[in-house]
Amino acid sequence: MANFSGKMNLLGFKGAKVYTGLDAERPQMAWVCVPVTFNDITLSQDGKRADVGFYMQETNEKFRQACIQRRQMSGDPMEGYNPPSHQMDASFSKDFRAKALEAARKRIVSEHPEWQANPDLQQPEFNNDLKKAMYDAVRIRLASVYAHVRQQQGYGQQSAYGQPQAQAFGGQAQTWQPPQTDPLTGQPVAQGGYDPADDDLPF
Repeated sequence: MANFSGKMNLLGFKGAKVYTGLDAERPQMAWVCVPVTFNDITLSQDGKRADVGFYMQETNEKFRQACIQRRQMSGDPMEGYNPPSHQMDASFSKDFRAKALEAARKRIVSEHPEWQANPDLQQPEFNNDLKKAMYDAVRIRLASVYAHVRQQQGYGQQSAYGQPQAQAFGGQAQTWQPPQTDPLTGQPVAQGGYDPADDDLPF
């Protein structure tokens, strides 16, 4: 079986920010905070898991050759370099994806007054530009993934992109409490008690 590696950009999640001042004993320590609702993250009842879906799509030969050409033009060493074999994106549930796409559609249409006079142009079935913009807006690219390639002296693998940098923000936060069950239905409260309207999703 193949082995893979890469670096996930946590700040690629919708609404993700870097804070300091969340730990009284370590006030200068930085924390990456990711909104649960905006990224379809599932929190377990016991507070021990925060699950986010993902999928990996294999890159095509044209993409890999473009990566090699860019590296050659930059003057970086080529020995041991492998272009990304896959791209990793966040994966959403069917209901969340539908909400996110509708939020994106409304925002994009509002930015194109030339479409607002024609109802057909406000629907992705009749407007390919709108459809493409909607799917691009909802896509969350998390990482480029690299396959380990067997070479004469073992396995060689090298990352082709730099580490993301972020500016720290001051702020305070409260410890998250596991969601409680709804007393009327007996079901867990969705997403920690916050179920946003379509207009509240930042896509």
